[in-house]
Amino acid sequence: MVHHRIYDLMYRWWAPWDAVGVRDELLELLDDVEVAVSSHPRAIDLGCGTGANVVELARRGFDATGVDFSPVALDKARVRAREAGVADRCRFLEVDLTAATLPSAVGGPYDLLLDFGTLDDLRAPGRAQMAAHMARLARPGALALCWCFYGDRHDLPVFSFHGPSKLAPGLPVGEERRLFGDDFEVEPFAWPMPHTACFLLRRDAPVPTG
Repeated sequence: MVHHRIYDLMYRWWAPWDAVGVRDELLELLDDVEVAVSSHPRAIDLGCGTGANVVELARRGFDATGVDFSPVALDKARVRAREAGVADRCRFLEVDLTAATLPSAVGGPYDLLLDFGTLDDLRAPGRAQMAAHMARLARPGALALCWCFYGDRHDLPVFSFHGPSKLAPGLPVGEERRLFGDDFEVEPFAWPMPHTACFLLRRDAPVPTG
């Protein structure tokens, strides 16, 4: 509960990551990689904050859903969608991604899933639960982007305002495969800055028979 309240306060006054806007990695994926989607593509941003990525996806024709545990962030996301004229293609839901089950309203499956800095902010049990939700929400053949603080804890500074540290290390090297390797093909997509990584996950599609 305290963790939730801290994020509500930051979104109300100043959340430094919120100034980033639409993520470059998402734009690169949408511009340079063919996203094999249905005729009515669906996308979900897991930890959407104030909705910049969700609105961009809606602009590009996706039925876009954003989930977050901060009602303050979600209220701002709804305003953003209305101002952009895409509110009819956006949904924003208050969801705890570490819960054993997700609300039925989350729906699925999705063609594209996004995580920009949510997974790496969780403790180990929460990460495992969120990864399991991602596998269940992704349709066969879906793509996911997972951006995280990443690196060997021993190589990190004791404390940092601008990235991971020994106090908040992010994902250790190799954890992306432990979390996702049974359900997705995992490949590096980008290395945005030191001690960060963005992975592209491809949901295994069923092998044709006959």
